[in-house]
Amino acid sequence: MSSVSDFEVMKHFTIQWRIFIARYYKVLVLLLFIVSFSLSTYIHVPYPPSRPPLLDNPGLIYTDIVHGLFIPRFLDVVSEYGVLDYRKIADYWYNSQVITSLIYGRLYSITQCPVPYRDYKFEYPPIIAATWYFSTCIAYLYTYRFIKAPENPFEYRGIVESYVMPIHFAIQIIVLLVFSVITTIYLYKLLQLENMAIRLSLLFILPSTVLYITYNWDIVTAAFVVMALYSFIRNRHGLAGVLLGLAVATKVLPIFIALALLYDLLQKAFKEQVFWAKLWQYSTGLFISISIPYGIPMALYRKGFADFLNHHLTWYCENCLYLPLIQDVWSPLHRILFFSLATIFMLAILTIDVSSSKKLYVVAFLTLSTGIVLNYVFSPQMIIMLAPLALLALPQNMLTSYIIADVANALIMVMFFKDPEIRALIAKYINIPVKNSPWTLDSPVQWVAFIRNWVLLIILLFMLYDELENISKGAE
Repeated sequence: MSSVSDFEVMKHFTIQWRIFIARYYKVLVLLLFIVSFSLSTYIHVPYPPSRPPLLDNPGLIYTDIVHGLFIPRFLDVVSEYGVLDYRKIADYWYNSQVITSLIYGRLYSITQCPVPYRDYKFEYPPIIAATWYFSTCIAYLYTYRFIKAPENPFEYRGIVESYVMPIHFAIQIIVLLVFSVITTIYLYKLLQLENMAIRLSLLFILPSTVLYITYNWDIVTAAFVVMALYSFIRNRHGLAGVLLGLAVATKVLPIFIALALLYDLLQKAFKEQVFWAKLWQYSTGLFISISIPYGIPMALYRKGFADFLNHHLTWYCENCLYLPLIQDVWSPLHRILFFSLATIFMLAILTIDVSSSKKLYVVAFLTLSTGIVLNYVFSPQMIIMLAPLALLALPQNMLTSYIIADVANALIMVMFFKDPEIRALIAKYINIPVKNSPWTLDSPVQWVAFIRNWVLLIILLFMLYDELENISKGAE
């Protein structure tokens, strides 16, 4: 009797626990979201100007929003001694008069604000360029009009550090917050359809989410992608095309997903007449939302747009898969390997029939993984684009492996600026050169990148193998 009683008690407890989780799960997700996003913002906020990084680690405070883009173009053009650095102006600015006017406080209207691609080099796609233009423009106009306008270069640097840069960062944080909320809502809807809503909480526990969600704009791309997938399964193919086009106009890599779905619809259209309308809607939406954002800077700012393309097509092997084979990070072989292998993988993925929502998620994960994992540039923030698709597509055992890759990915920036110190510690036990070189194979930074790359590659290979095996069994 006692064993039956114990069983009944356990069964009752399990039911009550599930009811509790179902009732308060959304609250839990909201709390995790708030904590994760707030912590990420706190880690990276560039205010006050003299604020030391958390744990005295520059890799924790670093963001592309501030340190990667803003500081080289808008702050470091004036030295700490208040002297114009003409070399840096020449390196980044096409129109030196525009930055000179900023330095001397001559900015009176939105039409005078510096424009990416036109006035200075900008290495990100058009959607990001648009948000960047407005955040920098508003930050400068507000500061100069309501706080203080500089009269000389020395004043300029102090004003930019104290006011312009934090305002610019705050505006970008609002943009990222909006798209983080959108990603969360639509990812929840998709997971709920698959009875996997419990997985959503994992997104905000992953260390890469905390470190990189306010580091760059990858969450914007993730939002467009998950909205596109939701539209696709709801048979809103035109909207799905528009959203995927916007994802491509934010970060180029979702083009792999867009092309796979385009091919799938084309194949279906040749078999069933009803799919021609869906193909037309999808392809039209995709074409418009890619061609307009890219077409404007391509037509108006040819020099800046050409430099944008050249920047990406000639970039070095950044934490890439091929570094153990080709240790020269600038070797063109990295790019050749990427384009060759990506073509092979895409041809294999295109054989998968997108016959269900689950297949849609698998194809989206495989194609985006192909574009990211095999790339000669695998910046750590790029995993933010992949995480929602991993939650949708991966079985439980592979999701555990993905978490390992995510942890290794977070360690890349944690270790990046501490490379000499970590080398010195390891050199006590093994022979390793003590120097600052986090890009090279002898760096512990690249060791964790290697772990991340190979775990994700194994996941990609196993997922693709399973799909191809299922196709082979179906053919028999």
